[in-house]
Amino acid sequence: MGTLNKLTRRQLTTLIVVCSVTLALILPPLLLWQQREKRQTRSLSNLRRIALGTLLYAQDWDGRTMPPVQRLPNGKTLTWANTLIGYGANSDVFQNPANPLSDPAPKDAKLGSTVNTGYAINRRLWDTFAKGAFPLENLEIPEKTVLVVEAGNAWRRFDKPEKVASFAALTYSDTTDRWNGFVLYPSPHRGRMAVVAADGHTVLVRVAHYNKEMPHDPLYGRLGGNIYNWNGGYLNGQTDRPNRE
Repeated sequence: MGTLNKLTRRQLTTLIVVCSVTLALILPPLLLWQQREKRQTRSLSNLRRIALGTLLYAQDWDGRTMPPVQRLPNGKTLTWANTLIGYGANSDVFQNPANPLSDPAPKDAKLGSTVNTGYAINRRLWDTFAKGAFPLENLEIPEKTVLVVEAGNAWRRFDKPEKVASFAALTYSDTTDRWNGFVLYPSPHRGRMAVVAADGHTVLVRVAHYNKEMPHDPLYGRLGGNIYNWNGGYLNGQTDRPNRE
């Protein structure tokens, strides 16, 4: 208190101004960081619940996952996200907080169906290695195989999402995929993407391949970190050999 009493009015005013400017410089980045952390945490939580629903579904269907899209006799379309709502997931779980769906809902760039989820399921689980669903129990390295990734509206560039497209993706193919120049699987966390592996664990990975010119195997290759597009980067049944990346 004695020190404050010795300060002149001008010194006190200067001190107040300095403190105000310091707070003005520090608070916005801090609040932005907190918002990013909150979005990341919520997205990882959503993915965990989606994975749980998928694993519960697989238990009922001999280890097989749901079709990405089903055309019903009444003419309606049932997406994999619709199917999971009966397995403990509600509609809020499918809203990606880092890349919300546009209103009205976007169309799938390849399938033409309405996209009702900000996440995309690994397309290799259906009609890739054989007709129908690939049983999850047949995966040799589920902890390194991606199950679901963040998606939502397509972006012109993953690091500049201000140019957003009115289409999205229901299924995950590869981070190098483009549609009319837009990135189908944008990385909403400054170059990183929240994913869940086939064993149910979630992780935030730094995406390894956005450039098609870089050496990369789009079928088995690495998505980021220790997560691969399929089977830990190994050919099916050949885990004794080097992985594809």
